[in-house]
Amino acid sequence: MTKKTIYAWTIFLFIFFCGSGVGSAEEINKNFHQSFTVKAGDLLSLRFGDGNVTITPWEKDILDVSVRFRADIDVVGIKLGGRETFDVEFRQSGDTVSVTGKEPSGGTIGFYNEKVHEYVYEIHAPRAIRLDLEGDDGDVTINDWAAEIEIRVDDGDVQLKDIAGERTVVRGEDGDVNIEKLTGDLTVMMDDGDLTLVACDLRSCRVEGEDGNVTARQSGGSFDITVDDGNVVLERTKAQELKINTADGDIEVDLLAGPTLDGELRTDDGDIRIDFEKGFPVSFQATADEADYIEVDLEDIESYKEDRRSKSGSINGGMGRLSVLTSDGDITIREK
Repeated sequence: MTKKTIYAWTIFLFIFFCGSGVGSAEEINKNFHQSFTVKAGDLLSLRFGDGNVTITPWEKDILDVSVRFRADIDVVGIKLGGRETFDVEFRQSGDTVSVTGKEPSGGTIGFYNEKVHEYVYEIHAPRAIRLDLEGDDGDVTINDWAAEIEIRVDDGDVQLKDIAGERTVVRGEDGDVNIEKLTGDLTVMMDDGDLTLVACDLRSCRVEGEDGNVTARQSGGSFDITVDDGNVVLERTKAQELKINTADGDIEVDLLAGPTLDGELRTDDGDIRIDFEKGFPVSFQATADEADYIEVDLEDIESYKEDRRSKSGSINGGMGRLSVLTSDGDITIREK
């Protein structure tokens, strides 16, 4: 260890131990409330940090925001500036209402502990207000909305129900996303979180993920899903366009008769299982490392072909198209 390094450590320890006798404990208890007159198509821009957000519609032409923050902060040592307490900045400009939570911050030489007991945003607004929400670890819950929604979070969970906007976008990392009864265009981009869709009517659905699973139940529309290690499961689904691509994950698809299908399922190391509803019209081609890894349990197959690595044919007139490919996994195709 050099003399310069020893000197630096000596100064640091001197400051630390001198400052260790200086301590403070503070309880922060803050409540904020603001209301704004708004109209259909206006935008709420909310920056909520680690707070939990609940947005509920009402019939008034008022955007009403309530924020509660309660925390205990203990500091032993020397606090190096930063924000001492919690604050919320409200601003309305043109058709945009901006709400920004400003959480306690700053460096400390010594010990710093923050225990948050309550941090919530409760918002009431007309359901035709556009939403632009950004946070870190906080959760977001929105029900019965009829305008565009864009949400960006890190570890927070997102819960959406009865959403009828033209476009919904969710970008997250480790949090889960649960969506029920959404119509329109949907884009979800996430890392390790799981995505669950229930009873959604999707004009288009684009999903990009890494290790999380994707599940859709009783939903319909056009799906473009790409994940790395996660599994993709579509239950009781009416799909017009279907593109699913995984690296190590499994793919399970249960397709109901409906629109003419144009589909492609690909995975590297995973298994693929497809169930067609009775009477489903489709032409298929399944390719694996060996044809023995492909099980086809279909009745009245037309134009059936088989070679070393693939099996193909059509059923019920073969109006739709489905291409299935796996490198090291198994493929099962059934009609039930």
